[in-house]
Parts: sequence; structure tokens; C-alpha cells
Amino acid sequence: MKRNQRYESRLEKRKQNRFLNIAIGLVVLLIVVVAFNLFSGDDNETASTNKSNSEQTTENNESNNSSIEMETDDSKSKPDNDDSESQDKEESQDKTAEEATEEEKTESDAPEGGGPEGPWQPIGTSQTEPHTKTYDDGSQDWNEMVQALSYATSIPQDQMTIFWLGNGGGPDLSKGTVQSKADGKKYDVMLQWVPEKGWQPTSVTPIQ
Repeated sequence: MKRNQRYESRLEKRKQNRFLNIAIGLVVLLIVVVAFNLFSGDDNETASTNKSNSEQTTENNESNNSSIEMETDDSKSKPDNDDSESQDKEESQDKTAEEATEEEKTESDAPEGGGPEGPWQPIGTSQTEPHTKTYDDGSQDWNEMVQALSYATSIPQDQMTIFWLGNGGGPDLSKGTVQSKADGKKYDVMLQWVPEKGWQPTSVTPIQ
């Protein structure tokens, strides 16, 4: 009887020990799970923070690069504008110099003398020999005769009225009657063709 009681007592203790061991194991397991979750959560937060910081740094770098590119574009455009203005200025100066040269050339090509008192020189010509006299308005020969009339009387062509321009009595002679719009002075002008040199006034007669 006592042996049975002792045996049952030992079984009971073994059951209690086993239960305690199981309970302790569960507690330890629970502690391990909780600790793992805590550490895992910290790692995720750290990774998320690092990712956010990395993205922010990337955005800042892109913004800075964009600013640098904009500044570079501006710095490139300024020299282009300066070059364009410099080129326009040089072209303007070249054009002015060219016009001045043309004026000097025209003045140097103009015959000496002129006016009602003379002396008169051939005005020059772009026509070739043999010369053919023509009185067609607007022809090269007509234009050169008008130029000779202006030279002989000192009346600008745009201020000169031509009353008559025609044959002067010979194959190389012409005669014109002109009047100044400015002062009303009127002249008869005789012209003679000089081969390869153009029309030359030979006489200027005032008309009362």
C-alpha cells in the first residue's frame, strides 16, 4: 500500500515537472519570437529610413544637376549673343566702309570741271564700240546723255526738266534743252560722242 502511494507520488511529481518544463519551453519560445519581431521591426525601420534618405539625396543631386545645366546653358547662350552682336557690328562697319569706298570711287570716276562755265570732260561709258546712238527713253545711251546734261549744267537729274533731247546735226552729236526746277534756269547743251569715253558736253548756252 505504501509502495503504491510512493509510486503515485513520484508519477505526480514527474507530471508536474514535465508540465513545468513544457511551460518554461513555451515561455522561452515566446520570448524568442517577441525578440525576433522587435529586432526585425528595427531593421525594417532602419532600412526604410536609409531608403528615404537615399531617395532624398538622389532628388537633391538631380536638382543640383538641373541647376548646373541651366547655368551652363545660360553661360553658353551669353557668348552666342555677344558673338551675334559683335558680328552684326562688324557687318555694319564693313557695309559703311564699303559705301564710303563706293562714294569715293564715284567721286574719283566723275569727270573734272562741269557746270555752265566748263571745262567739260567725257563722262565715261559702259557701252562698247561701235557706238550706236539711240534716243529711247530708259536706254543706256539715253541715261548717259541725261547724265552728261546734268554734268554740263550742274543741275541734279531729279531737279532737271528735259524739254528736248535729240540729234545734234551729226552721227556723233546730240542736243538737249533742259531747265532747273529749283531756280528756273534753262539751257541748250551740245553733246559729242567720244569713242570708249562717252558723251562730252561741248557747249552750254543759257536761254533767256
